[in-house]
Amino acid sequence: MSSKFVTVSQTQFIKNGEPIQFRGVGIGSWLNLEHFMLGIPTPDNQIRAAVMNQFGEETSHQFFDTFIKKFVTETDFEFLKECGVNVVRVPFNYRLFINDEDPYGYKSGGIEYFDYLMDLCEKYQIYLLPVLHTVPGGQNPDWHSDNNTGIPQFWHYKVFRDQIAFLWNYIARHYADREYLLGYDILNEPYLINAPDILTEFYRDVTKAIRLKDQNHIIFLEGDHFAMQFDCIHEIYDENTALTFHYYPAVWEPELSGTAYDRNVRYAKLKEILNHISSIREKFGRPVLCGEAGYDIDKNNIAHTKALLEDTLELFNQADISWTLWSYKDARFMGMVYPKSSSSWMKFVEKIHKNWTHYKEMEQADAIMEYISGFPEFQNASKELRYHMQFRQRGILYRFQSECILEPLLKEYTSEELLRLPDSFLFENCEHYPEYADLLKRMTRL
Repeated sequence: MSSKFVTVSQTQFIKNGEPIQFRGVGIGSWLNLEHFMLGIPTPDNQIRAAVMNQFGEETSHQFFDTFIKKFVTETDFEFLKECGVNVVRVPFNYRLFINDEDPYGYKSGGIEYFDYLMDLCEKYQIYLLPVLHTVPGGQNPDWHSDNNTGIPQFWHYKVFRDQIAFLWNYIARHYADREYLLGYDILNEPYLINAPDILTEFYRDVTKAIRLKDQNHIIFLEGDHFAMQFDCIHEIYDENTALTFHYYPAVWEPELSGTAYDRNVRYAKLKEILNHISSIREKFGRPVLCGEAGYDIDKNNIAHTKALLEDTLELFNQADISWTLWSYKDARFMGMVYPKSSSSWMKFVEKIHKNWTHYKEMEQADAIMEYISGFPEFQNASKELRYHMQFRQRGILYRFQSECILEPLLKEYTSEELLRLPDSFLFENCEHYPEYADLLKRMTRL
């Protein structure tokens, strides 16, 4: 194994015989569309279908191709380098490579986009960590796995899992010799796995498929329950394998991000939660990387958001834990960089938000569940069942959102206006939070 590659040695990442820490960002909703980050309802595939329904296949393809080419450019990498990051985590949708009508053939576009990104990473000496964010059937019940139904069917069909093992083999074949590829994050946030051994078996099969083509790069494994529980991983088959977890304590305990919470008390709580999940480093004897951590940004109270991020990154650095914050760029939700309020994209989002937001969608799903729970048969429904059913209720809402909110709004735009929307994401047409950038510069250089 060449020393030019980053490898695993016990609980450390090693480059040229020396330990290396990774500090960076998740690129954002670029190669996998996440509705709340772009301000548009429905999962990726339904956003694309809505555009194609209104404008046809040719214009639709041109629109999404333009979006990809303008969302991340060399100017973004110049800024990332200024911020001191040495890794970008890049979520991608399996449909970038696979056509569901031809499940074992591969589209040329996926490799072309990855080559473009890989070349920028090498030029600026920033490592690339691609993460498969969606798979056929969905690996979790939520929108960010491009799941329409709220049922993670990926775990019910071996043919889906074999298909993804082949896909990783295909990707590894192309990038086995690229120095600034950090490795392969096999699957983002698995959840509701229907048998205790399936995740370990899937990771074993994908590892074997990758190693047929690439002996150089690290394989990253995520745990169950949205990458937060690792008791379902019974065995790690490959020496050059690391673990990656996600850290969103405020999702599960919302009061933690509140302005009324005492900062010192919160810091102690954040540390306790981090110590618990990062103990997998010692349990498995492998290095760990926090693949996602971040908070909704209150544009009216940047100081508070900065304090949350600062405390989190300080805890990571104290514990020698590598990290990538979520996220770099979006439509002003969690991203450091965002289109200007006067941009055509944000004007589009402003219209949508009159009828839909991510939070409103969650409230509507809860309301449906509360209605169902009013029937005598469901009064004793467990908290877990209610939580799981929320995802199915949101799946019902997606069609209404597409046909009653998104498509009618798209009808107000000409093809020319549609194709200009991605210009809003060009770095020169964006703004950023300088407090966020300054924090990154400080925390990446510690």
